[in-house]
Amino acid sequence: MSKVVASAIAGALSLTSAGGLTMVQALDRDTVTFSVDGVSQQAKVKPGTVKQALAQHGITVGPHDDVQPSLESEIHDGQVITVNYGRRVVVTIDGKKVVRWTTAKNVSEVLDQLNQSDPDNVVSVSRSLDISRAGLSFSMQTAKDVSVTVGGKTQKVTTVGTVADALKAAKVSYDSNDVIKPGLGTPLADGMKITLTMVDQNSQKRRVAVPFSVKKVEDSSMAKGETKVTTKGVKGTNEETWAVVYKDGKKVSEKKVSTKVVKAPVTQVVKVGTKKVAKASAASNSGSTSNPVTSGRTCVASTYGEGDGTAGGPTASGETFDPSALTAASRTLSLGSIIRVTNVANGRTVTVRINDRGPYVGGRCLDLSTAAMNAIAPGQGLVTVRYS
Repeated sequence: MSKVVASAIAGALSLTSAGGLTMVQALDRDTVTFSVDGVSQQAKVKPGTVKQALAQHGITVGPHDDVQPSLESEIHDGQVITVNYGRRVVVTIDGKKVVRWTTAKNVSEVLDQLNQSDPDNVVSVSRSLDISRAGLSFSMQTAKDVSVTVGGKTQKVTTVGTVADALKAAKVSYDSNDVIKPGLGTPLADGMKITLTMVDQNSQKRRVAVPFSVKKVEDSSMAKGETKVTTKGVKGTNEETWAVVYKDGKKVSEKKVSTKVVKAPVTQVVKVGTKKVAKASAASNSGSTSNPVTSGRTCVASTYGEGDGTAGGPTASGETFDPSALTAASRTLSLGSIIRVTNVANGRTVTVRINDRGPYVGGRCLDLSTAAMNAIAPGQGLVTVRYS
């Protein structure tokens, strides 16, 4: 062996002896596993801290990243170092923006962290979408519990959006006439009460009678107070169109919108006598026994007026009935005519004017006013008379 080689070996042995620990340390390496966002890789690293091990392999971390164990922890052989990078996520929830740094890998995990994993919530992106290190922005509408009342019946629905969406979820149909509170575009809120009043408007046709008018024509050939119908009045018919409004099936209002003449009424024409006739004298009205009627028609006369409710009412002649006047009703004699009436039993006679029609009981020919009956048969209701 040469002196040079021997000297080198001796020097090496001497270095090992003198500084053996230093050489071991220089040649020592720990085996660790790096798990970065779920991707694992083994590597040899120098002894030291987690931070130093990461730096040796070019793995940089920031304040939003999660490192396990902590950066200052000492590593050991077989160590697993886990790094989950933070991602900036912007979520707009019901119009309100929420910014969060998270190590979640997908949208579903973010929703869990935000306690917004309700399957009824509507998310603008897929829940399974992965989130890159660049981050992600998305929006979400949360489902609301609301009540919908239609026609007095209420049902609960859970949905997102506006009042219109809630009505759709409740399978309620409506039209432009219906009244909806709150309005269709109102955003939903938990506990909101929605009411829909169904408004229907129907058009109805109605036939109505139209009264006829009366036209009076003076006639000088007829006694004053006497009347005669020359043209009988006939009622007409109109067809009215009405708009009827119903709310939840109950009629609340109606309005006439048009009128159509179906049959015009016929005006009644009445002749009214204007001829003056002599009034019965006071003497002849006193019920005298002189100059009785000895020839003419004989029949039974009745009385009306005092106490039977006819006083003050209209007569066939158009004048107001006065029981104290000397008048009579006849079915056949002309209105306004003057006749003398004699009580067959006592011969008392009274002169009366015919101003009404009647009586309508068989066997009777005259209906005398109270005053006229008292003039020939005081206190009686029926009497046999003769008149001319």
